[in-house]
Amino acid sequence: MLFSWLLILVLLFTDPCSAVQYPLRLADGWKYDDSYPEPSVSRKGFTLRHVYHRGTHDYPSMHRYHDISIKLRVLETLPVVHAVPVHIERLVDRRQEYIDSLLATARSHGQAERLSPDAWTIAALLGPNTTDKSTVIALAKMAYDAYVPDPSSKEWKSIGPGNHSIFNHSSSFGWDSDGLRGHVFLDETNSTMVISLKGTSMALFDGEGSTRKDKLNDNLFASCCCGQGGHYGWKVVCDCMTSAFTCNNTCLASSLETKDHYYNAGRELYGNITARYPQISNVWLTGHSLGGVVASLLGMTYGVPVMTYEAFPDALAASRLGLPTPPGYHIGQSRFSDTGIYHYGHTADPVFMGTCNSLLSGCTLVGYAFQSMCHTGKTCIYDTVKDLGWRSSVSSHRIVSVISDVLEAYDQVPVCEVTSDCEDCFNWKFYESDGSENSTEEYLPRSTIRDLA
Repeated sequence: MLFSWLLILVLLFTDPCSAVQYPLRLADGWKYDDSYPEPSVSRKGFTLRHVYHRGTHDYPSMHRYHDISIKLRVLETLPVVHAVPVHIERLVDRRQEYIDSLLATARSHGQAERLSPDAWTIAALLGPNTTDKSTVIALAKMAYDAYVPDPSSKEWKSIGPGNHSIFNHSSSFGWDSDGLRGHVFLDETNSTMVISLKGTSMALFDGEGSTRKDKLNDNLFASCCCGQGGHYGWKVVCDCMTSAFTCNNTCLASSLETKDHYYNAGRELYGNITARYPQISNVWLTGHSLGGVVASLLGMTYGVPVMTYEAFPDALAASRLGLPTPPGYHIGQSRFSDTGIYHYGHTADPVFMGTCNSLLSGCTLVGYAFQSMCHTGKTCIYDTVKDLGWRSSVSSHRIVSVISDVLEAYDQVPVCEVTSDCEDCFNWKFYESDGSENSTEEYLPRSTIRDLA
């Protein structure tokens, strides 16, 4: 009886197919990026142009893509997207090798490297209008598309050296079995690109599609310590807990660097896609659930606009990775300029709200350890519990129902606000080690909205 009930619960969400702009404060030593002219408001129509697939676990060297034919491009009509000028603080040097060095330093020191003000700029870009309903729905549909199996998988090309080009032909691998995938949308003028990343594929048993790798990344990003020290049903994804509520942060950082890790795969995917379109000045990211978290982390890394949907709280992952942030910057303080990251979700989704972690929650019953509570950027929350009388349920996490029952049902987009006074893993202690069982540093502060800097 229990198994039957559990199966019914899980099947409710196994099929993923089924803003306010605050004034800018320019700190001493910071500068504006004037490499592009000040953008203006515009209307854009997007079409799907390419699909990319980055292997992680079974095929760590696989990175392939294929182009969408003109006939297939016209099959889907997306709502009109309204673009507006935005200003985002980001690194002056965003080359892959420089980012690699910053992340390596963060791993060795247990926290993000603190850079001088000269390393940062405030870029004037063209971004999605985060207060416009049509735009919010359009990017949500792009996030939905990342789940849809590709109709022409035999046309894959691999990314790598060959014939004096970064592109050459390769044999095909299974679509769902391994890695991170995303869809690339371009507007009519090829001046703005949207990259949508696939989210979590829920399933009762590991090994179905990308579920096992998704769960590994979810639990690395969202649990306090590898899924250890919590409920029995949580899937343990590393062995870094040394005693009750005590975690080896060095061990955690090493676990995040494995070939299974979607953030690293996302960086490579982002780098190869943008290298194909060097003339494009506006790159936006979107994604649902885990795809939204990866999109948010990439947005913080490269300083580009991001709109996510029902993403679980991501501040813990950003802190754990040691992502660089401007001097004196603290997530949760709106007097600083915009990060460009907007998280859309509703109150009946326990994954988005950070409450899907009780003993009998749908997430716990299938092994997900969602302990994180704090979002980066701004959250735009539809109060479906109060307005529509919904009850909290993992079934309301599916992007297809979010689009039809929430985003399209509401007349207006909610006000997007900065989360404050939020703390992750408040009862855990984290420490750095030298690779032995001995601690080499004092216990570190936990990743919190106030501490992530």
